[in-house]
Amino acid sequence: MSWEKFGIRRTLKDEIGGEVIGPLGFCVREILLPHRVCPQPLSEKNRGDYTWGVLVKYGVDTLTAVSELSKAVRAPVSYAGLKDAISVSSQYAAVRADLKDKVMGRKWGFIPKGKVWAPLSHDHLWGNLFHVQVTGYRRLSPLDAFLDGTPFPNFFGPQRFGLRPPYTHELGAQILRGEEPYELEGMEPSLRRKVRELAVQALQSYLFNLILKDRIDRGLGLKVLERGDLVAPLNVFGLPAYSEISVSEGGRLKPNQALLLPVPGAGVKGPGLDLAARALKDLGVELPHWVRGWYREALMIPLSPAYSVTKKALYLSFELHKAQYASVLLHELIGGCSEIPRVQDASCPSGT
Repeated sequence: MSWEKFGIRRTLKDEIGGEVIGPLGFCVREILLPHRVCPQPLSEKNRGDYTWGVLVKYGVDTLTAVSELSKAVRAPVSYAGLKDAISVSSQYAAVRADLKDKVMGRKWGFIPKGKVWAPLSHDHLWGNLFHVQVTGYRRLSPLDAFLDGTPFPNFFGPQRFGLRPPYTHELGAQILRGEEPYELEGMEPSLRRKVRELAVQALQSYLFNLILKDRIDRGLGLKVLERGDLVAPLNVFGLPAYSEISVSEGGRLKPNQALLLPVPGAGVKGPGLDLAARALKDLGVELPHWVRGWYREALMIPLSPAYSVTKKALYLSFELHKAQYASVLLHELIGGCSEIPRVQDASCPSGT
């Protein structure tokens, strides 16, 4: 897989080597605000119209698991974030029904934990805790950057675009050209609408990657600000306060600031939009007014980083804020052009 196909570029000169084999070698636990690591309780009152619980899945994407759960219980299901398909992941979900017993699918299970009054949304999400097994590694020196708070570029990862052609951002371009991708045929209407939305957002994500890659290609340090860059203070949770965006006069990024770049679309300003416009022209696409843009952190720093080594493998653990991709961080550390994680066997182990 060519990471540069998605506008992703490594910044580290050295690499660990090796590979991450999923789903078992790539484990994800969701963290909700203020810092509830799944499965910590969401409410002590245990009252409400929604049954909250833990959705555990193995080798399947969140949208598929949620869709199958919703069909099984015949009720709407809400969630906070999307988790990697090639992983063992646990995340929160809220079902608008009174559930007492666990619900099992072929590659997922929902375990009821209590009641809440409202559904879940992306606004509840803080980030994710990752436990990763790296086999066949060659050296540990690149871990210095992982451990000492070095910032890494916050690219959208390959999961945003798919691992096989046609890639999701290419489908997004087709949709905006008025074409109907055959890959969407046969989907139920609600899933079809969601996939169309995600495909257009994937195209916007690709444009963001090009903007961020351009900064790196021009030799800008990841903490260097240009005149006209957008910055925002960090709130008490360490997340950008998007309501307080300001324009920088240049200089260095402060420890309590986030550098933001636009994800092209209606309603956003900032550096790099001219580059995105040229890329869209090459694709024969225009972003209509109903495609809203947003802002995204340009940098990510792994939090609570740790590692251990055995004869079998290197084990990494770390936390990332929401909308930050562990696969991008691991690509920086491991190097190469392989899939991260690489799927070996997505069949669910017996007894799970």
